[in-house]
Amino acid sequence: MATNASRPGRVLATLAVVMGLLLALVASGGDWSPRLGLDLQGGTRITLQTTTTDGEDVTAEKLDEAQQIISSRVNGSGVAAAEVSTRGGEQIIVEIPGERRSDIVDEVGRTAQLRFRLVWAGPAAGQPLPDAPATDPPGGDKAGGDKAGGDKAGGDKAGGDKAGGDSTGKNMRVSPWMLQGNDESPTDETPAPTDETPAPTDAAIADMTVQQMIETTINGAPPAAYTDEFSSLTQKFGKYACPEQDAAAAAVDDRSAEPLITCDDAGTKYLLSPAIIEGTSLKDATAGLRPQSPEWAVNLELDGTGTDVFTEVTRALVSTGKLFAIVLDGRVLTAPTINSPITNGQAEISGSFTQASAISLANSLQYGSLPLSFEVSGVTLAGPTLAGSQLSAGILAGIIGLILVVVYCMFYYRGLGLVVVASLAIAGFLTYELVILLGKGVGFTLTLPGIAGLIVAVGITADSFIIFFERLRDEVREGKSLRLAVEAGWRRARATILAADAVSLLAAVVLYIFAIDEIRGFAFALGLTTVIDAIVVFVFTKPLVTLLARTEFFGQGHKLSGLDAGHLGIEGRRVSEFSRTARRPQGVRS
Repeated sequence: MATNASRPGRVLATLAVVMGLLLALVASGGDWSPRLGLDLQGGTRITLQTTTTDGEDVTAEKLDEAQQIISSRVNGSGVAAAEVSTRGGEQIIVEIPGERRSDIVDEVGRTAQLRFRLVWAGPAAGQPLPDAPATDPPGGDKAGGDKAGGDKAGGDKAGGDKAGGDSTGKNMRVSPWMLQGNDESPTDETPAPTDETPAPTDAAIADMTVQQMIETTINGAPPAAYTDEFSSLTQKFGKYACPEQDAAAAAVDDRSAEPLITCDDAGTKYLLSPAIIEGTSLKDATAGLRPQSPEWAVNLELDGTGTDVFTEVTRALVSTGKLFAIVLDGRVLTAPTINSPITNGQAEISGSFTQASAISLANSLQYGSLPLSFEVSGVTLAGPTLAGSQLSAGILAGIIGLILVVVYCMFYYRGLGLVVVASLAIAGFLTYELVILLGKGVGFTLTLPGIAGLIVAVGITADSFIIFFERLRDEVREGKSLRLAVEAGWRRARATILAADAVSLLAAVVLYIFAIDEIRGFAFALGLTTVIDAIVVFVFTKPLVTLLARTEFFGQGHKLSGLDAGHLGIEGRRVSEFSRTARRPQGVRS
């Protein structure tokens, strides 16, 4: 503190430099407006309603888990300051400030249940659709050529770029040999039949082992124990019709342990085995450009368990022309053939992806599947009219509060009230700069509760000045000169100021940790302005008062300084010299 007393000008100059640097940082961003929340600038509000099947319970734990996953997806997609909350025990509300983000609607509601299944019937060689002509069996280069799972795999309709036609623009393919896997030489050997004792004829397909599913895929028929159920399943498959491409896709009841009849986006239907690899075995999912290609793709990496099963399946299906489907939320994403074993657990989903759609899919897979199914029950745009009125009301309340504080300080402290005004201006300047910078740097969004926190901070900052000034006036009443009174009063006041700010900061931290959604904005704003209050009092208010104590106006106790004998309540008593530079040895009587 000795430095502040002896060289207050240097401290003020340092503060000016820091403020200039902050101003330069704000100017470099080219945006002079803080990031505003949905309640202040409008935006998109998405309402997700839980949907259940077979009496599935919607528990608070599942809803909270879904809330966290959706929040991670939204923030992971580059949307800052989105708010995700639960409502009524059955809904999740997603609020995204700013311009309308209809592109994110599918992502937030997507269950993202990824499963790998074998294709038992569909657009594959040797397994024609029951209600469609058989496709030509792939042979030679078509089954194992440069585009496995692509243009030539099982004809133009076999799970590749031409699966079901290009009209949808959403078809995808997997190109295993283009991955970073450990390829093995293709083999014509088929898995050896198992020696297991046949199960009873009413055995459920869900009880099949992975090896039996592979045999069913290759042979086109299940083990004898499962013949009846498989026959019933193929009949259902023959009668099943995919929805029209322009029609809204109905939700698919995708049960991991059971076979699945479903379609891809091109309208091609598939009969699939029970899941052999679950999405829980997905270790990582990233979006990126394919090597030496402008096409976007989603790269998948499996964990140890998934890699082992993936290796077993790709070894068995290599060069058989059979398909291996990747299914997302009950819909076939892609169904490629396998040209070489993949032993490193890596795969690529490529096709007609844009950068946004590839990142969206990878983002959904990365953060895991939702424990509940949701449907979008409403997408509304919060208009700027209501938001603008809320912002105007908040600003008006802040201005009124600031004016009242200034009027009181000018009336009670007179000349010292100017110090209050200057200090509040500096605090406001620093707060505005930091709110803008934090919005760009960490995504801090100013909401209506945040504005309330800033308004409350005006009172906290004014309290600090009052504590300091009252201690200073007490020292003057005791007969000290103004210079000595400033230092003595500061020593008495600073501990109280720090204690008060510490309590406010602690309250803000606790509130931020335990509060949710918008209340965190209030807590963050309160904590930020509390820190700024301490900085302003120490590096601006105190040095400025030290400089003013050396002037004739304050040093001689001018009637308007707020330090004259009459205003201090010591009229009629001799007042000690206020300053060494004073022209008169006594304080002025009012």
